[in-house]
Amino acid sequence: MGKGYQLTHSLMAFGRGEWFGVGLGAGMEKQGYLPEAHNDFLMAVIGEELGFVGVVALMLLFGWLIWRAFLIGRQAIALDRVYSALVAQGIGVWLGTQALVHAGVSMGALPTKGLTLPLMSFGGSALITICLSLAILLRVDFENRLLMRGKPV
Repeated sequence: MGKGYQLTHSLMAFGRGEWFGVGLGAGMEKQGYLPEAHNDFLMAVIGEELGFVGVVALMLLFGWLIWRAFLIGRQAIALDRVYSALVAQGIGVWLGTQALVHAGVSMGALPTKGLTLPLMSFGGSALITICLSLAILLRVDFENRLLMRGKPV
């Protein structure tokens, strides 16, 4: 098959999923046809099993997470905590960019980069860094809430 093997099978997975998918666990591409299905092409597996509706729902959830990160950053700016605000918004940009690049690669809109899907892909070090960044985001939100109540940090 040569060049484009992964992308070809990724697009076949999206095509097989259609609107509502074939059902959880019923996908064929993850059974060895699509290499690195648990890491680099997880969105294709989700598209096959949950369909277009599942992919849109997943992207909306990532959008909500990014919106919350920016909202936490705006609250920190209002409390005159510029560094915390930049950290929170930077985490939002990082997660959003990584999710969009992963989706774009899986759909063939971007060249293959090997980025994992945040919070979902199998990679151990990627999962640890995402969880640590979300812990930092939660800490910024916690400190914002303390300051809004008038308690010292």
